[in-house]
Amino acid sequence: MEPEQPAHELPETLVASRRIFVRRAAQMGGALAASGPVASLLAACGAPSNVRARSTPTATATTAPTATPDTRPVTVAITGDIMLSRSVGARILATSDRFPFNDTADWLSGFDLTVGNLECVVSTLGRPQPKQYTFEAPPRGFERVTAAGYDIVSLANNHSGDYGPAAFADMLAHLPAHGLTPLGGGMNLTQAHTPVIRTVRSTTIGLLAYCAIGPMNFAATATTPGHAWLDAARMSADIRALRPQVGFLLVFTHWGIEYHTTESSDQEAMARIAIDAGADFVVGAHPHVIQPSSSYRGKPIVYSLGNFVFDEMYGEQERRGSALTLTLQGSRLLNWSLRQSRIGAYGAPVWEQ
Repeated sequence: MEPEQPAHELPETLVASRRIFVRRAAQMGGALAASGPVASLLAACGAPSNVRARSTPTATATTAPTATPDTRPVTVAITGDIMLSRSVGARILATSDRFPFNDTADWLSGFDLTVGNLECVVSTLGRPQPKQYTFEAPPRGFERVTAAGYDIVSLANNHSGDYGPAAFADMLAHLPAHGLTPLGGGMNLTQAHTPVIRTVRSTTIGLLAYCAIGPMNFAATATTPGHAWLDAARMSADIRALRPQVGFLLVFTHWGIEYHTTESSDQEAMARIAIDAGADFVVGAHPHVIQPSSSYRGKPIVYSLGNFVFDEMYGEQERRGSALTLTLQGSRLLNWSLRQSRIGAYGAPVWEQ
């Protein structure tokens, strides 16, 4: 019979096993504690219960480097009315290029975010509503808007409901499949007033859109699709709710009096209400002509961008439009400018500068 070993000594086979384990664990960078895996291994190997495993230094945890925020400025472009119906729609069906954006798509595609007012319903459904002008564009129009570089299209205008709720809902359903996010419109009131929020690099931008031009039955209700109606109290509540979520907040409005080259008192009042509620920039469309720019409390207002894509606009003022460009960095507006366009053949825009 072999003599019993003293309690303070480990059998050689156990010592060897422990050394192998510790060496391998060290090579793997493991943190070994006396009460952890080593002790469990020793117990499994038959170590006496009154022997404590020798503690080893705990490896210092390596902290992953923090990613450096990408604070490069963000560029945004916004255009006025894009009407893809009538002769424009016919030309879309007859062409296979980027019409009506052949002369403007390259420039528009160069921005981090491009927004436009879709002044029609793109669908094959519904019936013309009882109004003077109704615009329904062929579904191929989606492809042309995408090819032009647009990311977001406002539905808050007086033509998005021209062929009724079914056509509006059909357009709403097809926009995302073409990489287009609807703004100022939805399947109900809540969705129509839901902002679009985009984070580009380190800048978070929030957008809201509203229509102040009838017919009012194009506006969304609690149970029916449509656009967001421009109501001062509701707009202010929307802006206040959005403000803490974004660095820069922009409001896109459909308002004003057609063919008036100056803003109305209602436009001025609504712009100021928006800025008082927290908007950083207010820009508008609808009058079919360019209207002046202004500011309030240091925040810019562009009352009307004029037309961008439109047919049957024969007067010189109606043929001219502006594309708004913004350069943002976080909550800072670094600069903004307007690039002039002019409607050419078949309602397609070309740059004047």
